[in-house]
Order: sequence, then C-alpha cells, then structure tokens
Amino acid sequence: MTIRSAARVLASLPIALSLTAGLAFAQDSSTTVPKSPITGGNAEQGGGAPESALRPSIGQDVVPPDNAAPVEEITPTAIDEGASWEAAVEATDAPTPLIGAEQAEAVNRINAYFNDITNLQGHFEQVDPNSKRTSGRFYVQRPGKIRFDYAPPSALRILADGHSLAIEDSDLKTVEKYPIKSTPFRLLLTDTVDLGRDARIVGVERQDGTLAISLEDRGGEAAGRIKLYFNANPELELKEWVITDAQGLTTRVTVNNIVAGRRVATGWFDSKDFNQSPFR
Repeated sequence: MTIRSAARVLASLPIALSLTAGLAFAQDSSTTVPKSPITGGNAEQGGGAPESALRPSIGQDVVPPDNAAPVEEITPTAIDEGASWEAAVEATDAPTPLIGAEQAEAVNRINAYFNDITNLQGHFEQVDPNSKRTSGRFYVQRPGKIRFDYAPPSALRILADGHSLAIEDSDLKTVEKYPIKSTPFRLLLTDTVDLGRDARIVGVERQDGTLAISLEDRGGEAAGRIKLYFNANPELELKEWVITDAQGLTTRVTVNNIVAGRRVATGWFDSKDFNQSPFR
C-alpha cells in the first residue's frame, strides 16, 4: 500500500496530538519624572536664570526655588521570586512520562481494557486536519469489526468486517476498500491485544487522572501514529484518540455516551445498503 493510499485512509477515518506551546512575554516599564524649569532671574533673558546660577560650587548644595515641582522618589516594585516560580510550575503542568515498571504496568492495564471488550458503542465528535467538525455513532465488535456512521450532512460511513476496511460515500455511491492491517485499528481489533508485541510504544504518560499512550505500527504497514487517551480514575475508559498520518496531518476524535455489552444486528458490519443508518 502506498503512502498516499495510507494517508487517504487516515484522513477519512474518525481518528490528533496537536500540541501547542505558549510563550508569555513581559516588558518592564520605567517612570520618567519631567524636569521642572527653574524660573526667576533677569527678565531680559526670557525669565531664565543666568548660567552661573545653575552651576553650584564644589561642596555647595543645590536648593530648588520655592515654586519648583517636588521630585518624587521612585520605589521599585517588590517581586516575590518564590511566588513567581510556583505560578510558572503550575502553568506548565506537563504530563509525567512513565518508564520502566510504571510504563509496563500501564501498558498491561490498557491491553486488559481492550481485551475485555466484546461489544461497544457510543457517540463520536471528530476534528479533521482542516478543523472541520463532524459527529456520529460508532460500534465495535471484537475481534476485527468496527463501524462509524456520520451524521448528516456528511455522507460517509466506515466499516471493518474483520478482513478489510471500507469507506462508503452514499452521495457518490462509492466504496473504497483497504486491508485492515494497513490501518491503526489492526492494533486494537486483533484476537488478543498486546501493544508491546504488535506496536512500537513511542511513549506513555499520565496527567490529571488521564493516561495516554502513543503507538506506531512495528511492522511499518500502517503509516502514521495513533495516540490514545483514557480516563483512569478509577477504571480505564477510552475518551479520545489522535491520528497523525505520514504527512504529519492530525485528526482528533472524542468519544462519549459509551455503552459496553450491547449487541447489534447480524450483518451490521458488512452492509452495503447505503440507506441502513441510524440517522436515516
């Protein structure tokens, strides 16, 4: 399968770590006290004091005239360096990478979560690389079967029957098929999910009750990278995934209203009836 074909699959699938970095800039400001003119002296000189009057002798203090504006003392603003450091640490709140035994425990926990799934369904919301938003319903039947029905006005439906993955367009009346092993879903729809065996684990991290794992296909047949996010308190529950394709384009999907154990009709994952949809 070519990279272009793989990218087409990934762009069509409802599956993005978009990681943005923010920079804060601060600029110091200073206060300038305007000089007050010294008045008095010879009227013929425009009211200014003679030059000699502006030059004090050594050791002689300058006494401002009675009508001169007082010079205010500028007090620097106190800076609590400790408080600033604490605020900066709280602002970053970066995920904690898991390594060694902690990573192995997290991967085993994720494997067990997927291996416990037989039937699963819920709603999804997708944001594609062009920031276009779509939504719909999804269905999973392990091993090998998955379905995404997009809500109108989208005409797409995606089906995996255990062998191939089909992208159906009811407006164009077209069906495109790809080997399921060429998509990231192969990692999650196998008879026994073992991410350490079948995938290259790019990283595992924990943050604020969320567990995330980044994966690449170990054999290189499925282009790109998938990152899965789970709610982790107290039990694992899939909440989001991000696909980055071979060109670096990302698609993010959030899932909700998940129901486990509910079966669907026979043939739900291999239908070619374009009118068979929960939205029609």
